[in-house]
Formats: sequence, structure tokens, C-alpha cells
Amino acid sequence: MKNYYRSTCLTATSLKRPTEELAHLAWCILAAVGLARQEGRALSPLQTHMFIMQWLLTAQKRKLFPRTLAQDIIWLQEQGKRYGPSARLYSKVEYIWLASSGELTQQSTLFRFTYMIETLRAMDWIDWLVSAKEWGEKAKLAGNVCAIYTPKDELHQVFTKKGELIRPMELRLTGDIDGIPALLVQCNLSAERLPDDEGFCVYRLLPEPFREHKRLMPNEISDEKKNIAINGRPAT
Repeated sequence: MKNYYRSTCLTATSLKRPTEELAHLAWCILAAVGLARQEGRALSPLQTHMFIMQWLLTAQKRKLFPRTLAQDIIWLQEQGKRYGPSARLYSKVEYIWLASSGELTQQSTLFRFTYMIETLRAMDWIDWLVSAKEWGEKAKLAGNVCAIYTPKDELHQVFTKKGELIRPMELRLTGDIDGIPALLVQCNLSAERLPDDEGFCVYRLLPEPFREHKRLMPNEISDEKKNIAINGRPAT
């Protein structure tokens, strides 16, 4: 995932989708966690974090995945060690799997918006939920730091319980925003660029026609797939 997030760096470089190998790694982690939960393990966020960290260590020691994924595994481990459960490794892996499988487009607008925010945070962007007072005062971090400003109060009003956006919501950004249009496309989010406002780049997130969203995850796992989740490859 390190390579994936690096490829989404906000420059003129086009964004790339995860490779099949990376998607396979993500699927194996999700499936392994799913199996552990069926057995009564990895139920809490802390347990899930510890399980994934141990799983990555085992996969690394057994060399279950190709060299091309070595840096991605290391990146996940570094994130886990640095931030602990706050790294939200399961969510990161889940987003990657959904993006690579094409299922991201089938998720709710809120889920895809969260995916966009997670991608920015993974690139060390600052995610600032701004109060109504701060929004009105156009509060901004010092310097030209890469940050996205979301109106906190409005965030709870514009999304339904099902995650549907029911009215437009403005977002403010600072820093290098060259790659934002491509990231919006990758997240399948409808948005329009508004005139810059006092040093802010401004986008308006737009509602979409209602549609049923499905959530496809590796819940029902065959014996062969169980072996892939545990060992990284089918039984021989």
C-alpha cells in the first residue's frame, strides 16, 4: 500500500489503481480477520490491530508474498507501530480491496468521501473538521500546508443514515491540490470547482441520484480460500 498511496501523491502524476498482487494481499488480510472473528478472536479494535500486526509479521517471515509487496507490508507495519490502533489498518486494507475490486463505486457517498479523506491522511495531509465559528471566520492553518477543511456541523446534516449526500457540501483545501481532481474521480465523487476564496481552493461535493449500495466483503469463505487467507496461497 505504500506504493499505492505514493502513487496518489497530489502532483500532476496520474493516480494508479492498486495492482492485482496488492489487492490479493488486502483480500487475504480481510479474510484472515473474518476467520478470526468467526472463532471469537479479533473482535475489538485493539484485538484487530494486534491480529493484523501478527499476521503481517508471519507473512513476512514465511515469505508468503512476492518481493513486489515487501515495501507495502513494511509500510503497514510501520503505520501500525507508529500509530497503534489509531492507524486503522483494517480500514486501510478494506479501502484498498474495495478500490481494486471495483466495489468502491458501489459504496455510499459517505464511504467514498471517507476513503478520499483516508487517502489524503495517508499522504500526511491534515484533516480538519472545522466548527461553524471557525468556518465562518475562514480559519486556516499557518503556512501553505496540505490540508482539507470540512464543516463539522454540516457534515452531520448533509448525509443520511445510509450515507447518501442529500445536499451540496463545500470543502476547502490548502497546499498542493493538483491531484485533487484525479482523486475525486478515483473515489467516484461528483464535485465542482468553485472560485478560490481567501487562499482556499474550494470544491463543492454534489449529491448523486439515489441508488442501492451493496457491500461485498469476503464473508463466505471456501476451504481453498481459507487456506489462501491463512497461508497466502492455495494448498498444494
